[in-house]
Amino acid sequence: MNQMMLYNHSGFENRGCEAIVVSTSEMFAKSGQSILLCSDTPEFDRGKTDENIAKVISSTISPYSVDRIINSIGFRLGMSRESEVARKYAPVIRGGKRKLCLSVGGDTYCYGYQEHMQVINARLKAAGSTLVLWGCSMDEGKIEDQVLRDLKAYDLIVPRESLTAGVLSQAGLPVKQWIDPAFYLRSQPVQLPKQWQEGKTIGINISPLVLKKSGNEQQVFDCVKALILWIMEHTEYSVALIPHVMWAHDNDLDVLNRLSDAISEWNERVFPVPDSLSAMQYKFLVSKCVALITARTHLSIAAYSQSIPVLVIGYSMKARGIARDIYGNEEGHLIPVQRLKSETELIGQCEQLLSRLRDEKTFLQNRMKTYMEGKTDIIETILKLPEG
Repeated sequence: MNQMMLYNHSGFENRGCEAIVVSTSEMFAKSGQSILLCSDTPEFDRGKTDENIAKVISSTISPYSVDRIINSIGFRLGMSRESEVARKYAPVIRGGKRKLCLSVGGDTYCYGYQEHMQVINARLKAAGSTLVLWGCSMDEGKIEDQVLRDLKAYDLIVPRESLTAGVLSQAGLPVKQWIDPAFYLRSQPVQLPKQWQEGKTIGINISPLVLKKSGNEQQVFDCVKALILWIMEHTEYSVALIPHVMWAHDNDLDVLNRLSDAISEWNERVFPVPDSLSAMQYKFLVSKCVALITARTHLSIAAYSQSIPVLVIGYSMKARGIARDIYGNEEGHLIPVQRLKSETELIGQCEQLLSRLRDEKTFLQNRMKTYMEGKTDIIETILKLPEG
């Protein structure tokens, strides 16, 4: 059995990261790969992995390790910054030596230059590893000199949407576009909350990140609150508040609980979903929604892949690119949060979506058949890379 390492993984507290890792490991384990996962939250992740992942290790050295002591002493004695970073990420560099390595942090380069990634990638290449940047998105303005030098370390880059693919191709990088692997995530049945109305529940997600990206957090919060009140007053639907990222610094529950408290008079029809579910279980809940309004990309992917009509409140290249690749354009399917200025705009977009539920579902059922093609081809392309 051949060995593959998945690295640049932030942890399963972000269910989008979980969805990418779980779907990717299943794809490649079935192709004969033994999967090593390097995680920023190894203890948390170990409790949630399945038989497709052979081993989970920490991405960084232990704070009580000899390596950490050497780093501390070396820093005082003038150790180079590159050596300091390499020692910190020694588990990744050792674990990926002479292996096929997939960098699974799809958003990593959305935030510009990543010093640790350049060091890790340079060390892995020097150790004879084959590198793939897997399921990524990034804005054109982020590909400055240092980022470009790091991107050139990859033997193949697999962007998940055409906007990023175009940017990377223009930069002369080795690109093969495919979809986000989370489209292939399996769903896992879970008991529905008691307030769930079968066939009459809309899922809503809003995140702290999208509020920050809006430039006016209170205004966007009020728009979402007004939307829920409109649903309560003008329809018979219930609303499930669905979290998908539970990091301490970026926790969907912070916003969703505020929403729930702000409209507590409707708590028989507006209710939070437990934050303890897996990515596969959240995907099951999405399959039971009549529609989804979401800020988190991987919740939208859970909806698209199961033909659930979805309206995205987006801020990024990935959301725009995925919507454009599926529908041909973004209008009526994605609202850029930076342009969300009025309650009536969000309510109007939602009302239009609800008016075309049957057509939207039929479109997605047909579109997914072609959109999700190419899995065998991309697996074969990647597994042939070490031979080249």
